[in-house]
Amino acid sequence: MKNFKPSALTLALMLSGVTLASMPSFAADDDKDKKKEVEPEAAVEVIEIRGFRRSLIESLNTKRYSDTVVEAVSADDMGALPDVSIADAISRLPGVTAVRSGGQSSELNIRGMSGGFVFSTLNGREIVTDQGGRSVQFDQYPSELINQVQVYKSQKASLVEGGVAGSIELKTANALENDQDHTFTIQTKLSYNDAADSHPDADPMGNRLSFAYQGKFLDETLGVSIGYARLQQPKISTQFVSYQPQCGILPFNGAPTTSTTDCDGLDPDATGAYAKYIAPTGFELMARGGEELREGLMGSITYQPNDTFTLKADGFYSKFDSQGIDRGFRVSGIGSILDGSSIDFENPVLSGDNSEIIVGGTYYRDQGDVRDNPPYPRFANTMTLQVQADDNTTNSEVLSFGLNAEWILNDDLTMTIDVAHSEGESNYRDEVMRLATFNDASATNPVVTDDIVLNYELNGLNLPSISFNDDIQNALSDPSRMMVGSLEKYPHIEENSANSARLDFKLAIDSAVVSSLETGIRWSDRNYKKQRQAYNYCDVGNSGNNLRNGNYVLGYDQNGNPIESLTCRPYQLQAGEYEVVQLEGDFADFPAFISVDNDYIENTWLANEDTQARQDWRYDWTIWQESEIKEETLAFYIQANLDTEVFGLGLSGNLGVRVINSTQQAIGVESPAVEGAGDPIYDDFGVARTIYKHSTLEVDYTDILPSMNLSLQLSENDQLRFAAAKVMARPEMGDMAVSGQWSYGIDQEDLLRKANLNRATSPEVRPFYANQFDLSLEHYFSETEGALIFALYYKDIESFPESVTIPDYNFEAAGVEVPAVDNNGVPVVSGDYTVLLNNGQGGFFKGAEVTYTQTFSFLPGIWQGLGVSASYSYTESEVESEFTAVAGGENSKSSYPFLSPRVWTAALFFDWDDTLSTRINARYREEYVGNQIALGDEQKAFFAEELIVDYQASWQFSEELQGIFSVNNLTDEPNRSYFGTQAMTGTLQYFGRQFYVGLNAKF
Repeated sequence: MKNFKPSALTLALMLSGVTLASMPSFAADDDKDKKKEVEPEAAVEVIEIRGFRRSLIESLNTKRYSDTVVEAVSADDMGALPDVSIADAISRLPGVTAVRSGGQSSELNIRGMSGGFVFSTLNGREIVTDQGGRSVQFDQYPSELINQVQVYKSQKASLVEGGVAGSIELKTANALENDQDHTFTIQTKLSYNDAADSHPDADPMGNRLSFAYQGKFLDETLGVSIGYARLQQPKISTQFVSYQPQCGILPFNGAPTTSTTDCDGLDPDATGAYAKYIAPTGFELMARGGEELREGLMGSITYQPNDTFTLKADGFYSKFDSQGIDRGFRVSGIGSILDGSSIDFENPVLSGDNSEIIVGGTYYRDQGDVRDNPPYPRFANTMTLQVQADDNTTNSEVLSFGLNAEWILNDDLTMTIDVAHSEGESNYRDEVMRLATFNDASATNPVVTDDIVLNYELNGLNLPSISFNDDIQNALSDPSRMMVGSLEKYPHIEENSANSARLDFKLAIDSAVVSSLETGIRWSDRNYKKQRQAYNYCDVGNSGNNLRNGNYVLGYDQNGNPIESLTCRPYQLQAGEYEVVQLEGDFADFPAFISVDNDYIENTWLANEDTQARQDWRYDWTIWQESEIKEETLAFYIQANLDTEVFGLGLSGNLGVRVINSTQQAIGVESPAVEGAGDPIYDDFGVARTIYKHSTLEVDYTDILPSMNLSLQLSENDQLRFAAAKVMARPEMGDMAVSGQWSYGIDQEDLLRKANLNRATSPEVRPFYANQFDLSLEHYFSETEGALIFALYYKDIESFPESVTIPDYNFEAAGVEVPAVDNNGVPVVSGDYTVLLNNGQGGFFKGAEVTYTQTFSFLPGIWQGLGVSASYSYTESEVESEFTAVAGGENSKSSYPFLSPRVWTAALFFDWDDTLSTRINARYREEYVGNQIALGDEQKAFFAEELIVDYQASWQFSEELQGIFSVNNLTDEPNRSYFGTQAMTGTLQYFGRQFYVGLNAKF
């Protein structure tokens, strides 16, 4: 029997950077019971290759000799060239795409599936995010501190379960594997963002600094690795956001009296008097500035006193403070033209196949200025104009550490013990200060300016046209007209932690088929906590909306004069307390506006107020959104590793099964069966109410996940892979929270009054399950470095979480107490149960990938350093996403969220004389459905295709010193979204180009 493994010569060459993909590399193992060592004195010619070419070679070698379908990124790819985070490097791999947050790659998608279906580990251990989702935010991980990344696209039994899309393994350095006894590396860079100058809260300059040390001691039995990385850079985006449009009847002068428009799925108005239209509801124009400060620290100690025992302790810590200050203005309420009673509308601009989409027109808050203005309560208006200063700062931390011990008990048996802890926490401030326009800010009781005329026209995926009447246009930047009217705080506080312990055994077997058996057991415990708080200045009787719009008098005496104790006076800005902002570039045509420093104004205006956000019964959502979710798993696996021949061809791989028992528990509050008969729950002010009751819900289940990976060696340079497995992705932590609200309705058939229970989230929800298959043909070039790889994949989705309504549910049998009467005392019976469950429906994800890597070392002279790496992925799915793109309209159907059918990456690189290394990278993803955030809520929208181009270069001045230069987002590619059709603009967000220049030193 032949065991196809790299020979000693080949291994030596691989360590020095020469490709295994370009040469015959298989040798027979003569005696499996003997340990063979590569003698250091062996006469092996070491040919060292540097730069991007080396990183590609190492990545191909990892892929070629893996027992699964895997993609890899080498240390050189991440350390030597200036990727901002590990996400940038991973997103260039075949089938991997990135979702940008603030212009930076953050969440990673694999083969069209979102980050919630991607399982992530660090040194083989589960890592948690700083928030409640399963998706890890990879911009939290500095590229300088990660030594290698592997993306597993197929599953094997020994891998921790959790990735339907795939699993991403991050690895940190082991000093005992370093070539040198001691190495010290310093990297320092300056950065510049070309869009920062027009932002009042951003400095265009930034910097990066990192250092790392690796050392071997005690006769190379003790290895120490330490690394530190610091990133300081501006956070920049300039954005236009249009709120979700609305469908309705529009009675404006000159409107057609008949129409075929049917935007809500119903017949047009039966009378034929007016047509139905899709109308915009509002928008905001914001300049986001701020600073991102990320500090990362890693360390590891490896002790290997002999060939049979290895002990390793490692840890990773990252603190990421992402300041985001939004300055701009917001217009809301223009969707009220659909009822025709609040504001006037003229000069409509129509779009769509049936001219059913209102994309522009002239809007009047008070045409002719004939009505009484706030703060006096004789007129309320739905169209509002606010200048805003939002603080969207997020402070987050992640920490992971673990201890691993490996014993070779005898020549055949190895035992490994591993214990680990991972935690993350996040505090998202979510604060906003609002300014309104007044006729005279110095008046005793200043009056809101009511004569607002808006000229507004959307322009598809390009910036819209926005202007106001001259009086308002001037007032937006006039401190004698703009006054601060409200301050609101809605912080999100989240904590996530995980503990795990595992015991593994590997037994070598002298068999013609099976080379070894692996088995093990793993226990894990995960905990997630979420808390919400609120503060709203002078919120007497929930009058926050009044304050936002300048109606600050909340009570009057019998003579109609303001009652001072019920008056929340706005703040008049003084010299030095504001800045006038005029955006530049493509945004230069929009009106200028006033910007204020939130903290300064708060401390000056409200110095005697307690402005701390708390849990508050006035905002009861701060009570019922507090939750704790616990998840405990116990897993066992057994895996047979194959090494045999079939028809004279080498066959390797593995067969295995993983069995997991899971317990999901949620602690929170829900509505009691009897109204007002809940538990006394206190807010942070000591106020107690009995609206909700404490509940603990729990469910447990067992899963069996078989897997198989086979690799058939067709020739020295060709191999065929096949993989099959059942896989799972656990539900989001927040989806398992306690919830429950009773409502009452009448059954139309028997006319019985029914009690219906809605649990939008519940620990009853199960994982997302799929059976997946992979087939790939890999050809590695023999005359030069590179490979051509074709892959097909198919995922048969068994079921996925979805809100399901079960009619006439037997609540009593399920142990749920049912109300005896409704809120009016009318007797009720058990009704419908709406809950988040696996719906039993499924579908497929299927696709193909082509990867081509080629170094042109056969070309003459200088052109030998030229090379190319490219990949193309196509994915389609019958699993559809259904959401409401237009409020009041029919649901829109699309592919599954975050699925881009076509994705490609390409890199053209050139290495010369071990001195110059340069490359240009492009990443493309087709349109997809994602989440647009506006007004504090997530709204699904279609995101347009995007092409991200980056450039990197390095120059080796000496053996120890290297200069680097790079540009991220070379073409300033924006994020662009829309609702249903591109005429209904969603978000247009621009980030600018980021330039880096710096030095790397290695001693």
